[in-house]
Order: sequence, then C-alpha cells, then structure tokens
Amino acid sequence: MHTDYFDYVRGLFDRSKIDGKPEALKGIRVLDFTHMIFGPTVAKTLALFGAEVIKVEVPYIGDYWRTSTYWGKYWKHSNPFYHFINPNKYFVGIDVKYPEGKELILKLAEMSDVVIENFAAGTAEAWGIGYTQISKINPKIIYASCSTFGQFGPDKFRPGWDMLAQGVSGAIGVTGYPDTDLRFKIPDYYGDFQPGNYAAMFVLAALRYRQKTGKGQYLDIAQGEILMREMFHFTYMSATGKSIGATGNNDPTMAPSGIFKTQDKTFLALAVSNDMQFKALCKAMQRLDLAQDPRYEKAPERLKAQNADLLNKLVSNWIACNKANEILDLAKIHGFAATRVMNDVDLCNDEWRRERGSVVEFDDEMYKKLVLPAAPVQLSETPGRLKWLSRPLGYHNRYVFKKLLKLSDDEIKMLQDKRVVGNWDYHVGQRPPVYYDIQQDKMFNYKEETNGQ
Repeated sequence: MHTDYFDYVRGLFDRSKIDGKPEALKGIRVLDFTHMIFGPTVAKTLALFGAEVIKVEVPYIGDYWRTSTYWGKYWKHSNPFYHFINPNKYFVGIDVKYPEGKELILKLAEMSDVVIENFAAGTAEAWGIGYTQISKINPKIIYASCSTFGQFGPDKFRPGWDMLAQGVSGAIGVTGYPDTDLRFKIPDYYGDFQPGNYAAMFVLAALRYRQKTGKGQYLDIAQGEILMREMFHFTYMSATGKSIGATGNNDPTMAPSGIFKTQDKTFLALAVSNDMQFKALCKAMQRLDLAQDPRYEKAPERLKAQNADLLNKLVSNWIACNKANEILDLAKIHGFAATRVMNDVDLCNDEWRRERGSVVEFDDEMYKKLVLPAAPVQLSETPGRLKWLSRPLGYHNRYVFKKLLKLSDDEIKMLQDKRVVGNWDYHVGQRPPVYYDIQQDKMFNYKEETNGQ
C-alpha cells in the first residue's frame, strides 16, 4: 500500500531509471525514405520508443532540411531543427537511381517491418521501391505513404506541405477575428507535426493487426485529412446549419475567455468553463455582483455573443491593471483557470517540463549539449528516450552495409567508387562539426567487432 499517491507516481516515472527499462518498439525495423518534416516526424516518433529507424538519403545531397534553417542560422555546422526532427535514427546514403542502389534498398526493405515515404504520389512506385514492389518481396510489410492530398483522388498530383495542409483542412479558415477578412497560418509547422504524430499511431495500429493476422498493409496518410479531424466544424454545422467562422482568441464554448495583457506586459491565457469557476473569478476581481447578474450567472447566458464580449472587456481591463504573478496567484487561491503564455525560451527553461523530462538538456557524443523535447508521453514500463541527435549524411553506412547487408569492405568500396553509396559533401548541414575527429569514430568506421552507437 502506497501512502502517498504522488510519491508513488514520481517513483514510477523516475528519469534516472529510464535507461534500465525496455523499449516498447525494440525489434521493429523502419526504413525511412522521408524528407523535410511530415514524414520524418512519423519515423522520429517510432524511434523515440525504440524502433530501429534507417533513414535513406541521396549521397552528397541528403534531406533538403539538413541545409534549410531559419534565416540561414546553423549550430555546430548543422541545422538544429534537423536534430529536432531526426534523433535516434541511422543515416545511410544510397542512390536509388542506380540499379545497385535500388537492390540495396530492396534488401533492406525485405528485412524491415515498416517503410515510410513522403514523396509526391506515385514517385516511390516509379522508382521501383513502392508498395507493389516491396510487398512482393515482403508481404508482411507495413508501408506508409505520407502526402498532403493522398495517393488517389483528383488532387493526388498537387504539391503540398504544411501551409496547404492547414488551408485544405479548414484550420486556417477559423483563425483571425470576426468581421475581418484576415486569416492566419498557425505558426511553425503544425500541419506537418500534428499529422506526423497521428500517423505514427496508425503505423502502430497496422503493426497490431499484423501481430494478430500475419498480414501487412498499405497506409495512405493524407495530412490534410488528418488535420481536418482537429476541427469540430462538422458537428457544429450539422447542429446549426452555420459556419463556426473566425473566433479570434476567444473559445466559443467558454466565457469569459481569451489572451490578455497584464500590467507588466505579460500575456495570460484565461478560460472559464463552468459556473463555479466564474464565481471564483468574480471573487478574485472583487466583482461578486457579476456572478449574481442574470446575464452572466449561468453559462448559457454568458455564451451569448453580446454578454461574452462585455465580460471579456471587463476581464481584459482588470488584468491590465494587475501584474502577471498577481493574477496567477489569485487563480491558485480562488480556483479559476489561467496560465502564462510561454514563448520558446520559456519552454526551454521551464522547471515543470525539466522536472518531468518533457524538455531535456541532452548531452550528445558528437554535438554535445542541446535542449530538446524528449518523448511526448510518459510510459512507466517502456519509456521513450533520446539516444543520439541526428548524424552526418551517410554516417551509419558501414554499420548498415556490414552488419545488416553483410557487404565486404571491397564491395562497399566498389559501390562508393561508382557513387551508388556515399556520405557527405562538404556543405554545412551534411558534414560533422569541424572540431569532431571523425576518423576516430568507431561507428563511422564500423568493423564487425565494433559495438555501440
């Protein structure tokens, strides 16, 4: 019997014990043909929970995101965003345009459990590494094609990425403020990351089905369709016959609600979900008269547009006259929901996230310390973990070619001379940091007796 539940839970998720626990997806091999963000995120999520992910790139070119950073800013001769998307993976350089390269890829596919690609519809098939080709040599394969518009239908050949996925899903359509013609892209790459994490779940569902039946299958994953599931347009439309429209910073199911600026120029998010919380807010504001006003006493009345607008103005004026910490202290005392609006620097240094291991300062053998998000969920018995950051293009060539494909040194050299396989050009983003002695790296110079990452 545990006398304190919270001590018990803290013990279950003790971060110091993570490396001694098993990995949920250990033994699952994923062949990663993806590039940029959406597809690589699918593979990354699986890699965090122990899948062996082999990322295949074109030698001397690589994933375009290696060299595409925000405003051309690099970190230790690498794109820090690339580390965010591609930890825990094995990196090989194989050119599918050569028959020998396609043969190597097909051999890897034959011994893999999952293949993930996010090229334009039909491209992998045209290269001879699509589902119809790979499923013939490996009928149990789970093959996931990730695109914006899917592998069939009238829009299948349309190019797409985050911005288009946000647009076609309806996500952008509900941004902005009422009575304006302005709409906004959701910042960063929401249309890539959210579908990518969902897609990893679909891969797991297919693996579970294969476990039960022995059958593989083909997954047609369209990011525009996944994002559409984030919207509740359908239920609202069917119930009211109207479009929900733009709602600005207000939650249309809660009043008052919004993003408000404090006296000390800090933004706070506040949303009142029920009558009890509204009374708590009124106590904090020293406006108990509002809780007794028939326009605001009950939630259905507060949600009427005119009443909600007036409440939001009252709350905005009150918050503007107080400092952020004062409001947050009152929220704890009285029991209404409010929090500070954090930026990326806040997230990196947030004590709550650091304590839980949601954000970690990871010490990598090659790149040293970098703050990154770890696994997105806590599992007590099979926790996810960061094991290494991304690696230079083709870094794991010898490991994969010798250990998995059983190639000899002479065979590898012949393929290198023909440029069928290879590693990096000297471009930033592809190569190792200049301070790193790659010639002393045991994995890069893998021999069969070598162990470790």
